[in-house]
Amino acid sequence: MIRLSGAIFFSAEFTAPYALVEPPPPQLATRLFPAAECLALFHVLAQGDCWIAPDGEAPLHMEQGDVIIFPHSHPHVVTSRVGTEPTPLDGVPPAAGADGILRMTHGGGGKATRFVCGYLHCDQRFNPLMGALPIFLWVRRREGVTTLETTGHGPGRTAVVLPPDAGAWLTTTLGYLLAEVDAGQPGCRAMLARLAELLYVEVLRRYAHHLPVGQTGWLAGLSDPQVGRALRFLHQDPAHAWTVETVARAAGVSRSSLALRFAELIGESPMHYLTAWRMHLARQMLQEKRFTIPEVAAQVGYNSEAAFNRAFKRAAGAPPGLWLKREAPRP
Repeated sequence: MIRLSGAIFFSAEFTAPYALVEPPPPQLATRLFPAAECLALFHVLAQGDCWIAPDGEAPLHMEQGDVIIFPHSHPHVVTSRVGTEPTPLDGVPPAAGADGILRMTHGGGGKATRFVCGYLHCDQRFNPLMGALPIFLWVRRREGVTTLETTGHGPGRTAVVLPPDAGAWLTTTLGYLLAEVDAGQPGCRAMLARLAELLYVEVLRRYAHHLPVGQTGWLAGLSDPQVGRALRFLHQDPAHAWTVETVARAAGVSRSSLALRFAELIGESPMHYLTAWRMHLARQMLQEKRFTIPEVAAQVGYNSEAAFNRAFKRAAGAPPGLWLKREAPRP
């Protein structure tokens, strides 16, 4: 469901005292990826320590080797000391390197802190997964123990201790990523994009595996015995003529039980969810331009092109042909 279709990387060195505030998500999207529906960003602390203060949340003290991901680009301040008056990030222009990495320096000349930061453009047209993610996911390693802390979705701030293999994975991945930034060799940006995707998806996997008790949303639904089976059937065969009754039968539960549990966790009915999933797939296939509109309609479960056009227009705001013209990249 997530397509990380673009990446911009910064190598930043800040010297105390400093404080920088990230622009709000719409402004970020306009500057970096005008067509983006979702921007995720991450900070890897390569050297030193700092404070990160997400808007509306208590500040976090980061140390060397920590990673923090903001799946929705939530506004936050990066600072050497809490309470320092922040400078807008827009006011610190980066210098473009030959390797495609933007390099930034800022601060008062004191103790140095070095970051590697990345912005990832995610396809959020079908957004139950992205909508289920918290404000931030912070992975930190202290005295051999790796912890994942989150907040903003579910019951307050939570922290879970990850198994030992998570520490080895984090150390290895960050080592490769920082080495690529320092080397600046040809192909560096492409390699960083792949490493950033691995980092991002692995953190999401760890989060999904350790969901807080009582959480709702798409990830909780996927972990639920009833709803999870129903979701798998809908995703595996979206073209099938599903009804709530046939989905429930396939999942091995009653129709009423599935409908109630699905709405509790996912926030909508199975059939509304199926329609959104079909439209997401249709958009992807149309953008790939390997199929005609009638072929796309058939592959997502519509025997009638007219019915598909009506459903697509309700979801995308325009029929498929006009939508494709709007989506085409401008010269």
